[in-house]
Formats: sequence, C-alpha cells, structure tokens
Amino acid sequence: MRHIAFPFPAGNKPPLALAVILLFGVMVGATGSTASTRPSYGGTLHIQINERIPTIDPRLWPADSGEAAAADRIDSLIFDRMIRLDDHGTSEPALAVSWQHDAQSKRWEFRLRNGVKFTDGSPLTPEIAALALQQLLRNSFDVSANSDSVIVQADHSIPDLLEQLATGRYFIFHTTTDGGIFGTGPFQVTDWPSDLATKAVLTANESCWAGRPFVDKIELTMGMSFERQANAIAVGQADVVELPASQVRRAAQRNVRTVSSDPVELFALQFNTGKLEVQDAHLRQAISLAIDRASIADVILQRQGMPAGGLLPNWISGYAHLFPVSADLARAKELLAATGREVSRPAPLVLVYDSGDADARAIAERVAVNLREAGIVAQISGQAGGAKNPTADMQLVRFRMAAPDPGIALAEILNALGGSAASLETPEEDYAAERAPIDAFLVIPLVHVSESYGLSPQVRDWMPPRWGGWRLEDVWLEPAPAAGEKSP
Repeated sequence: MRHIAFPFPAGNKPPLALAVILLFGVMVGATGSTASTRPSYGGTLHIQINERIPTIDPRLWPADSGEAAAADRIDSLIFDRMIRLDDHGTSEPALAVSWQHDAQSKRWEFRLRNGVKFTDGSPLTPEIAALALQQLLRNSFDVSANSDSVIVQADHSIPDLLEQLATGRYFIFHTTTDGGIFGTGPFQVTDWPSDLATKAVLTANESCWAGRPFVDKIELTMGMSFERQANAIAVGQADVVELPASQVRRAAQRNVRTVSSDPVELFALQFNTGKLEVQDAHLRQAISLAIDRASIADVILQRQGMPAGGLLPNWISGYAHLFPVSADLARAKELLAATGREVSRPAPLVLVYDSGDADARAIAERVAVNLREAGIVAQISGQAGGAKNPTADMQLVRFRMAAPDPGIALAEILNALGGSAASLETPEEDYAAERAPIDAFLVIPLVHVSESYGLSPQVRDWMPPRWGGWRLEDVWLEPAPAAGEKSP
C-alpha cells in the first residue's frame, strides 16, 4: 500500500499565521512602526453577501453552483474537512494527518488527528467522522472506522478521492439528538437567521485545534443586493462585500479597496435542444460566431473577465487556448443563410437570464445586440434565480469552478449542463469531454470572471487561495484611526 504522511502540528495559530506574525515582528523592528500595525486579536468582522443560505448542514448542499460556493465559504468557517488544499491546489492534512491506499486506489485509510474537539465539547472520533462521510458520500462508497482511522472503500478505483474530500460538501460534522450540528472549525454559530431574518453571528472557537482565529466575531448579513453592498462598503458599514465584475472598477474609483481571484466563474449560453427553433446546429454555430466575447470582457465587465472558448479557464486546464474565442460575423451570416431563417422570418429566440444578477443582465443585452447584427432576433427575459427554464430557447448560465482540479471542476460543470461525466483522470480525457458539447454547439462559453470583494481599510491579511473563497481565520482588524489620523 502506498503511504503518505505529513507532519502538521497544531499550535496557537496555523503555521501561515505564525509566519505572518514573525514577518510583522521583523518589519516592526526594522521600521519602528507602532504596535497597532501588528496582527491583533479582537473585533467584529462585518460581511455582506448576496446569497441566502438557509442551513449550514453539509447534507443539505445546494444544487446551484453559486449557492454552493456561498455555502462552501460559510461552512468552511464552522467545519473542517479531512483534507484541504494548499495554495497550489495540492492536498494536505486537515483532520486527517496521513493516508494510504491500495494499488488499485479502491481502499483508502485516513489516520485522524488526535485531541480535536467539536464546539460542543465532544471529541472527534473515527466513528463520528466515518458516519459524517458516509452520509455525504452516499451509497457509492463504504465508510468504516477502526481505532484511529477512517476507511473509505469502493468497488471501483477512486484515484481522485483526495481532491474530492478537499472540496464541496465533504465537511466533518457531529449531530446531537436535539438536532444540533457542530464542527471543529475556527468559528461556531451563536445565532442563525430564521426564515425572515438575514443576519448570522459566528464567534471565535477558543479551542480550535488549528488555533484561535484573530477576530472575536463575524456578523454575516445574507440576501443583500450588490447595490446595497457597494453602498455599505463605501460608507463604512461593512468590512467585506461581494463585487460583481462590472462594478470592481467603479468601486475602486470610490476609494474602496478591491481584491480579485483568478478567473473562477463561467458565463455561457446553453441551448434547449428540445425547442425546434434551436435544433439546427448551423444556427447554434452562427450564434457562437456572432458573439463578441472580447467586448463582453473588456467593456461590459470592465476588463474583469477573460473571453472564454472553453468551459475551464486556462490556469486550471492548461489548454483553454485551443478553443477559439474570436467573433466572425461574416461566417455567422453565411451559416444563418443556410438555415433559411432569412426567408421564413421566425419568431424571436427567447434568451433567459438571472434577473438578480447585474452582470448576467448586461451580458444578455450585449449578446442580443451581437445576434441582431448577424440577423438573429433575440428577446431577453429575466427570471428569478438560475434554474433551468423549459420555455427558453437558450439560457445564460453561470457556473462556479468547484475545485482547481480540472477533472473535478469539469465534471461538476458537465453534470450541471445535464450531461454525464465519467471518471476523468488524464488531461486527454478532460479535453475530449470538454470538447464534445462545445463542438456540438450545445453550450457556448462566453467569458470567465474572477471572484471579487471590496474590503474596508481595517481588514488585514486577506489571503485566500487563488481560486477564491475565504480564509477568515487569518484575517485581523486594524483598529480604526483616531480622529485626525490617517488610516495606514
């Protein structure tokens, strides 16, 4: 059996935070800065987000990729996974300190970290971890426990199990008979909103195995429109807000500090081939060639997006440059003429988008303009949410990359598109699976966008992975400057 072990001792703070503290100590000694520039404990971090997540329970994971991304960020504050990803997307220990698997990668054994407790005081045991994983992995896997380890076994090879357990819903949790659910993460829930309320309160887990987080409390307000979030950060009523790609430059012009990940979200057109109007592949190809992706990225999204010919961004797949992104209006008109639409004068194609997504509306409007230039009339229609609309001829969809692993990310997107993704283990398999729906013009990738946030001047050490998300256990708050002083 192949055995992989990683020493990863628990301390008063995670190793990354310790390095930051030491670095700041050197800087303070060298520059004579005041103690207020050093990382400090305390304070309340005020965060606003657009999505409303009704529960923290990983068993009730949202199907929508945007909601799933929000659930991932929130649950990562409360729970830990067996495995986590480092800044390069490589698996490293979390609640499991080592693992081994057989030659066929069908049986995996994970040795648990000692001394970990849930926030209700219960110890982490192999039995509790195995029960949590069994409920999340469902019946495709058999999960059991021994004296110090969790065993995951399947009747097929699962070489990507580490990447799977390091992403998505696979958090370790503990439930009580009264319906309580607890984690081992850096924060614990002290107040969760009812059906009508929107604010959740999380407090620092003083006994977290990886060390106490810097901030004492997080106040998370959900269901906030992007416009309200932008106003809140501009007037100092929030510390962290989400920024649509089209609003990043405007926020910076309002002196809001902005940060962005690598491109991690995809906007694409998906066709409803059950509708007679879009069953002609030449028409779908003409639509693809008519769309000016560069103008969407540079003008509509204010250079906060990248034209997309493939489903995955290049930094994940490494081969996105093989998919063309340039518009060809002349060729689009030739294909359109071959369909006979110029003679039949059909009804407009219905393009549906998420009416709550400002970027989606702007992109849909630009697509309609591009299609009109080619001779295709499209009627855009907003709907609440991103659920599939059976009356639409085509729909603007938005997908969040589930992981920096190309196989996992691609499988999630293909499944969301209604296809089926077999196990993808090699770049060649990834490329072939990605190429198939694009070459058939069943889906038209448009643009990849980054995950962007606005931060208040008090927020320090915002250091998420390149694919976005939160690492709020390492964030600390600079005390607000006294009257007459400038913020550092």
